[in-house]
Amino acid sequence: MKRSLIILAAVAVLGSPAARAQSRTQTVSLSKGWNAVWLEVEPDVADPAAVFEGTPIDRVAAYTLPASEAQFATRTEVNVHTLAGWTVWFAPHRADAPLSRLARLSGNKGYLMHASEPVTLAIPGTVRMSAPRWMPDCYNLVGFTVEAPGGPTFRQFFQGSPAHAQSKIYRLVNGTWRQVLAPDSEALRPGEAFWIYCKGASDYPGPLQVTTASKMAVCLSGTTPCRLMFLNRATHPLSFTLEQVTAGNSDVPMSARISVYSDRVVGQAGTASVDFPAGTWTQAFPVYEAGSGVTLPLSLRPGSLAAGTYHSLLKVTTDIGSVTYVPVTAVNE
Repeated sequence: MKRSLIILAAVAVLGSPAARAQSRTQTVSLSKGWNAVWLEVEPDVADPAAVFEGTPIDRVAAYTLPASEAQFATRTEVNVHTLAGWTVWFAPHRADAPLSRLARLSGNKGYLMHASEPVTLAIPGTVRMSAPRWMPDCYNLVGFTVEAPGGPTFRQFFQGSPAHAQSKIYRLVNGTWRQVLAPDSEALRPGEAFWIYCKGASDYPGPLQVTTASKMAVCLSGTTPCRLMFLNRATHPLSFTLEQVTAGNSDVPMSARISVYSDRVVGQAGTASVDFPAGTWTQAFPVYEAGSGVTLPLSLRPGSLAAGTYHSLLKVTTDIGSVTYVPVTAVNE
């Protein structure tokens, strides 16, 4: 029987919405045995012993060295004891618990997790905007946030990257590493980590590159706008939607300043404000061809907002099912 558990963080500052960081709860479903997991959030609790207390998870491993195909193609079954490069946490009840070396869990990182029985975890944490750090000319254990169901196929996701488009991919199936032989039909899954070879250097973030001027988040203060930039890195057209996620976060009222042009006077231009609601909202964007994109200048609309610091999330979802979360921090003085 599958168990469902919620990992709670005993962090005092979580009591006030304005004091919270950009939070999201990631749901991870684990099968009995080994699972390859991509942790999308920075856990509120980082100590594995605290995170997995009372759960059937008894081993967690993180890989720390460049990987060759021999790590999983010639030895298809998971064995973190015999292969170099693994840092492992063992549950306290195990005889090998004193050998534990994995002291904390980090977001945007791949792990192998072993469960003695099926379980579903709800892990609350903070969203960090971070592009993949590809290690060149070796296999990388990676994962990406995608819709469930409806994630992109491996071909759709990686076709726009010369370093990955023709690379071999291995995913964990029933405790065994299996090569993805049908990238046109096999889809990425949320919370799943997999091995993919990176040929040469790469900064590929996925089909839709989402960046901000601050590199880390949308930062709103006063009337100064913060640019949110979208670029289609795929080889095919993409459209997307932008949504403010307020669950577990603050309501941040914001506006977009867009350029407007007169039909009657050539060259005459101005700006207009598009006001988004303070709560949850969704805005659809048109189709962008490969290599094209758009910049959205966002600014805080303080109105009756009390003085303080507020946090929310923007969720960007493409029409092929890839997802990017963008943290928002707003300061009203």
